[in-house]
Amino acid sequence: MSPIQTTIIDNLAIRYAASISGFAESILLLNPLPESIWAFEPIWDKLAEKFNVIAIDLPGFGRSQIREALLSPVVMAGFVKKAIDHFDLGPMHIVGPDVGSSVAMFVGQYHPDRIKSAVVGSAACVLPICSDGILTGMILDPDMDTLKSYGSKAIINGALANMTSYQLSHDVREDYLVSYEDGRFWDTMKFLKSLPAGLSKLDMDNLRLPVLIIWGETDPLAILKNGEILHERLPNNEFHVLPSGHYAWEDTHESYAELITEWVSNGYKRDHTY
Repeated sequence: MSPIQTTIIDNLAIRYAASISGFAESILLLNPLPESIWAFEPIWDKLAEKFNVIAIDLPGFGRSQIREALLSPVVMAGFVKKAIDHFDLGPMHIVGPDVGSSVAMFVGQYHPDRIKSAVVGSAACVLPICSDGILTGMILDPDMDTLKSYGSKAIINGALANMTSYQLSHDVREDYLVSYEDGRFWDTMKFLKSLPAGLSKLDMDNLRLPVLIIWGETDPLAILKNGEILHERLPNNEFHVLPSGHYAWEDTHESYAELITEWVSNGYKRDHTY
C-alpha cells in the first residue's frame, strides 16, 4: 500500500493513497463500510503493477472529513466527479464495493465523461431493497435506537467477523474502529437510509456504462440477488460470483484483483450488451 496522505477536495480534508506511474489506465477505489482505504491493501500491489491507482475515504467515511449534505449516493457522485478532476488523470475506472457501488453507477449516469467503467458489488443497490441481517435495519428502520443499543464498536467487530479467510492486521482493524468513533458510525447510517430514495433515481435500464459486477456467493448482508438483478438490468455488464461472503475484495483478494486487472486492461472495451 502506498503512503497514506491527506488532500483538500471540495473544501474537505480527504484521506487518500496514490500510486501514479504514467500508465494509460487509472483506477479510483472508493472505500467500503465499515472499512477505509486500508480495505484495498490486499489488492493494491497487483493493481499498481499495471495501472495508476488512487484510493479515497469518501467524505464521512474512514478518516475523511464529513459534510452531511454529501451523505447520499446521488450527491456523493458529484463529489467523486470533483475528486476525479482533482487528481487530473482523465476519466477513471471506479471500483466501488459496498457503499461505493451506487455512487459509481450515479457517476456513470450523471457524469459519463469522467468514468470509463465501474466495478461494483457487495451492496444493497437495487429496489426494492435486497438485504439481510443487520444491514436491513440500517437501511429501513425509521430510527437507530435498536442499533445504538449494541454500540458502534460491537457492530463493526460483528460485521468484520463475516470476513472468513483473510486475516486483518491489528493496525488495520484499529483504523476501522477509530475511523468511526465519536458518532461517525451513526453519521454513515444517514447514507444507508438515503438509499431507497436515491436508488429510485438510478436509471439502470439505460445506463450504457460498462460495469463489472463481482459478488460473494454467500454474502449474508448485501445478498447475491442484488448482483443478479444488476446483471439482468444493466445493458452493458459482466457478472462474476466468487466463493466468499461479504468481503470479496479481502477474502478472495487474488481472484478479485485478477478480475479487475483483466477488466481494466481490456475487458471493459468488449461489447457486453445483449
